[in-house]
Amino acid sequence: YRSTPMPTLQQIKLALKISHTTDDAELLRLREAVISLVENYTGLTLQTKSVTQYSNFWMRTRLNDFPFVSITSVQYYNSLNVLTTLPTADWFLDKSDPPATFINFLDYPSLYEGTQIVVNYVAGSSVIPLDLDQAIIAFVGGLYNNPEHLSPISLQEVPLSAKFILDNHKNKSVLS
Repeated sequence: YRSTPMPTLQQIKLALKISHTTDDAELLRLREAVISLVENYTGLTLQTKSVTQYSNFWMRTRLNDFPFVSITSVQYYNSLNVLTTLPTADWFLDKSDPPATFINFLDYPSLYEGTQIVVNYVAGSSVIPLDLDQAIIAFVGGLYNNPEHLSPISLQEVPLSAKFILDNHKNKSVLS
């Protein structure tokens, strides 16, 4: 694992042997596009972020973003339509089926009609594995140097090494 969450512009330029600054904005745009592609493909959240998830019922609920970091709050509108925070003693986390994380409720307060339970939490990686770092740089390089090679219209497979890395992490995520 590395100490930074994403490959920096300098790391991408060094790996691709780019010394000029002319295409810096394009390289950063490609990096963000590739990060989105990797997150969608693997089911991993690569950058730490706040997540809001809604539920209609007080039932065991899987937290969708992975990896899970922490719960910020569980809120609902009570029967008087007052926004209420559920005390931490009234819910618990279940991590017994890794890598999924579930929230379970011990109390089932009445909800105001037409409202939902709101679970606010933090998910994402503070660091990413070096192989995913390499896959991101490889994809950025492929899109930068030969964008039509990786386009869906050409019907060509992404580079085998990058696909292998992504498949390896996909199997570890909640999407498998």
